[in-house]
Amino acid sequence: MTDRQPAEVEIVKQIDENLSSPTPLEYGIDEKNDYDQAYLAAPKSTRFYRGVLFQMILFGTLSFVGPSLNDAISNLGGGGLKDPDLANLAQALSSTCTCLVALFGGPIINKIGIKYACTISGFSFFLTGSGFYVNIKYGVQWYLLLAKIVIGVTNGFVYVAESTAMLTYPRAHERGKYIGIWSAMRNSGGILGGAISVGTNYKSSGAGAVSRATYLIFLGFECSGPIWAFLLTPTRKVRRSDGQRVPQSKDISWKKELLALWGHFQHKRTWIVALPSFYSFFFLGTFSTYLATHFSVRARALSSLISTVGAVGLALLYGRYLDSRRFSRHARVWWGMGIVLVPQVAAFIWIGIEWHKYPNKVALDYKLEPGPWARAYFPYLIMFIAGFCFQIYLYWILAAFSNDLKAASRVGGTFRAFETAGQATAFGLVSKSYRAQKTLYFNAALMVPAFIFLLWLVKLMPEEPSEVDDLLVGTKVGEEEREIEEKDVKE
Repeated sequence: MTDRQPAEVEIVKQIDENLSSPTPLEYGIDEKNDYDQAYLAAPKSTRFYRGVLFQMILFGTLSFVGPSLNDAISNLGGGGLKDPDLANLAQALSSTCTCLVALFGGPIINKIGIKYACTISGFSFFLTGSGFYVNIKYGVQWYLLLAKIVIGVTNGFVYVAESTAMLTYPRAHERGKYIGIWSAMRNSGGILGGAISVGTNYKSSGAGAVSRATYLIFLGFECSGPIWAFLLTPTRKVRRSDGQRVPQSKDISWKKELLALWGHFQHKRTWIVALPSFYSFFFLGTFSTYLATHFSVRARALSSLISTVGAVGLALLYGRYLDSRRFSRHARVWWGMGIVLVPQVAAFIWIGIEWHKYPNKVALDYKLEPGPWARAYFPYLIMFIAGFCFQIYLYWILAAFSNDLKAASRVGGTFRAFETAGQATAFGLVSKSYRAQKTLYFNAALMVPAFIFLLWLVKLMPEEPSEVDDLLVGTKVGEEEREIEEKDVKE
């Protein structure tokens, strides 16, 4: 047997070293593309449980029994109460608290995680139904106000958590579809709530409060919130259909998280997003009061069913359109904007005309006065559906800037903060019924600058999303995050 040459000995030693140490693939990870091979080889049930689709279903279900049922109560008009002023004040306080928490939602979500944030929120869902029930049965107002304040705080957690997931969990060409699924399920709570309301209030052809049984049924569903939160998979274990992990930068300290958030507030794009976000759900306060002051109890109950059925169906179709490869990205961006803008303009003009026709407290009913009811109700329906599609559009636009989860939590937090600030302002303005019509005019006027800023935002869209927090590029915190990433790669 001949002796090996020095070069051959070196090659053999290198091969032995490589074989003796486990490779990334042996751990189930393809480092180059960050694909989890162990996940792809796992049973179908495991892949489904940890996959993006099931996470979207869970987020949708969580929203279904929480914020969605809260919206369903609002969709009854004035929270279903005889006098909408108390319900509007309670919602204004709740939205204000949500806004304050959402402002710091990015750092909070990045430190405690999406699952635990949703769990905290899930334990408070029951407060909405119980608050309205106690008020309508015993006439206790302070408990309703306190309940809405507490749930306003905890809603800030789930709002930012679900926004972060919507922006980062799906792959780029599937975001419209998954955001549509989440939005549809979120609004499905309104379908259930509407069906319950119709079933318990179908005999009430006059004005007034809805049946107490309505709130008890809502309360039962709200109590299931913690179950759905516990079923969520921690983000680090979530995988896309091709086995890819959800992109996220390394953890940083609380101090650096707050500095990163400050960096977002110093960037112009945050303030460009602010006005469209503020406007997006402002209509809920305006149009909820319109419903409460002009329609009978059973007409309001039917509305909560019809409006959410329409929103669910069109949200799914709209999300599919935004992802469609049959159209260019340019066409989807501009036609997508037109689809939500034109109906809103029409709805504001139409409802402004109708509001002048009827004094407050006219209980329009679909059985007693089908013609006037239809003419007064359809602009509300158009605005409700277009409003929810507009939110899908905003999420889709924001997701185009960065794939990084921590960046998305900061963007999602500021987005939801501005959104709830709009709701708080709207419900605060209409907490006195005599201001409702003026608030409608303000809402319509607000649409003009909101869409001007939206045009500006669309112009800033990049061809490809960044893999880091693009709003921090060039800042001290951004450079520190980049150095941490480079150090980990070298190690």
